[in-house]
Amino acid sequence: MRRLDNILVVLDPQQEEQPALARAAYLAEASGASLHLFLCAYDASIGIATFLTGGQRDTFIQTIVDGSRVMVERLVAPYIDKGLVITFDVVWDRQPVEAVLQQCKEDEYDLLVKHAQHHGRAEAMFNHADWNLLRYSPCPVLLVKDGQWDEVGQVLAAVDAAPETELHRQLNRSILDLAKFLANVLDFELHLVSAYPPPPVFVPVSVAVETRVNYRSKMKAMVEQHVAELAGEYDVIDERVHAIEGPTDWAISSVSKDLVAEFVVMGNVSRPGLAGLSIGTSAEPTLDALETNVLLVKMSESAE
Repeated sequence: MRRLDNILVVLDPQQEEQPALARAAYLAEASGASLHLFLCAYDASIGIATFLTGGQRDTFIQTIVDGSRVMVERLVAPYIDKGLVITFDVVWDRQPVEAVLQQCKEDEYDLLVKHAQHHGRAEAMFNHADWNLLRYSPCPVLLVKDGQWDEVGQVLAAVDAAPETELHRQLNRSILDLAKFLANVLDFELHLVSAYPPPPVFVPVSVAVETRVNYRSKMKAMVEQHVAELAGEYDVIDERVHAIEGPTDWAISSVSKDLVAEFVVMGNVSRPGLAGLSIGTSAEPTLDALETNVLLVKMSESAE
């Protein structure tokens, strides 16, 4: 069973409210994990002020960093009073994503938590920093939205019903290990969802009807068998298993909305080289379609 012992929390220097800290503290309190908070206090108005002397710039930077440290100390005080173990770093770096990734390299984290500001359907849920953390973080990433978690919620694990390689089978289990752990420590319901494609559109006219009927019934049976095996292994009851015919992004987001799931746990296989710059042909549109907290688990293709 997967564990959470060390959680990295990325704070937003532009916000008074810190949803990522609130959600991470909730997880830490339930799981016994320690928290390490990371704040990049870089201010472009100082960074590009070439008219300042070196000494003046250093003074401005130190003042901002010191002020940020005071803010973080104020933020963490109530959580420390509850008994949580919390440490933090405040840095000055004009490349905040790279600074976070460097922090990930310096210590081993079981989870990275960051706030994703979702302003509605007209705007993207994830910004440039979010996408880069999803792509390059060596540990699972939880992007949280505003709002509290319900006392009784749902964890939705999105798995591949027909994994073609051992790596994809391992990814399924990594997703379910983490999803089950979270469901257990938070006392949430664990649901499982998997999407599968509809019958092919272009088939010979003479066998079109029979082919589509046979395809649909056989594909449905195959997927339901595979998903049932996974569900049985992780003690997911039948009523919480969702095998959906249709595009992956539509199926997962639809089930998530119907359940009002607190968060969706999904996975991606990262690839070396230029292909690794994208999260995946199905993962990226699915992430874009979701309107809830998202936890992405990755595995590297180079690990095969």
